[in-house]
Amino acid sequence: MSDTPSPSRDEQILSMVEQFIAVANRLKDEGQNTDLINTAFMLASGQYATYLAVGNEGYLKESGVRKLAQAYEHNLKLLQNLKKAMYNPEGKD
Repeated sequence: MSDTPSPSRDEQILSMVEQFIAVANRLKDEGQNTDLINTAFMLASGQYATYLAVGNEGYLKESGVRKLAQAYEHNLKLLQNLKKAMYNPEGKD
């Protein structure tokens, strides 16, 4: 048995985020356009979220699209709050 505690959910998420960023940076270093990389990552994320919701043979109805868009908005706001706390701890806009 290992004495090393298993990583927390947040640690697992941050590790995966770092891996995705590493792939994006590799693509950028290979000369790919950063706008295309960003679009591809967003589409891949949407594709995976759709798969999780309805499988390989389905698609999201309008209500599902709204629900997914709200989840993206929520996570983007969380990220921006974290970045603001890091780079603007006094909270000045």
